[in-house]
Amino acid sequence: MTDWSVLHHAYGTAEDIPALLDRAATDDQEAWSELWSALCHQGSSYTASYAALPHLAEIGSLDAVLLAVGIVADGPDEVRTEHAAAIATLGTRANELLPVTDDGYEYLLEGVLVLEGLLHQADAMAWGVAEEEYEIECPECDTPMFILPAEGISKTVEAERPLRPADPTTLDGVGRRVCETAAAHGQDKVARVLGYFFGQATCPACDAELTVSDELL
Repeated sequence: MTDWSVLHHAYGTAEDIPALLDRAATDDQEAWSELWSALCHQGSSYTASYAALPHLAEIGSLDAVLLAVGIVADGPDEVRTEHAAAIATLGTRANELLPVTDDGYEYLLEGVLVLEGLLHQADAMAWGVAEEEYEIECPECDTPMFILPAEGISKTVEAERPLRPADPTTLDGVGRRVCETAAAHGQDKVARVLGYFFGQATCPACDAELTVSDELL
């Protein structure tokens, strides 16, 4: 039995969390808003946040999975050990929800990777999907350049060059997996951006060839 009175969230002791979790389980969106604010305030998590993970796994909704992802992303390694069973359940549920999720698909795909412990990869990929922009420096001449998937170009202040998306069948590991997963789910924008993320670019300043993901991961 969790003693919520000795745990804390963003606003103090956590005695209010069980009631909020009960309300959230009925799809009360106000309760979800309050839970986000208390347990993952501006991306920060707390002792009450970690204690809530098994309850979020039991609820298993999209809201529950995304909140858990935010908590796990900010938590120390010990949280993954202590709550390994809940995190595994949440990961399974995230994969189940992917094919039926449209709005916010990229965040759920990111969440799948976070729950698997691939936090850095998840963050780098998701940024470009949401913003349709990556900023890197050319590894040869150090010129700042933008990778713009929506336009299919790499760009500096003075020039631009076309991007060349990766063929997912030539990739391996997480790259192939996320590209093929997004395509299989009909998420064309996500698949397109990820193709450029793992694809090739030319520096408009010095014409050096580079793999975008090598500069971001």
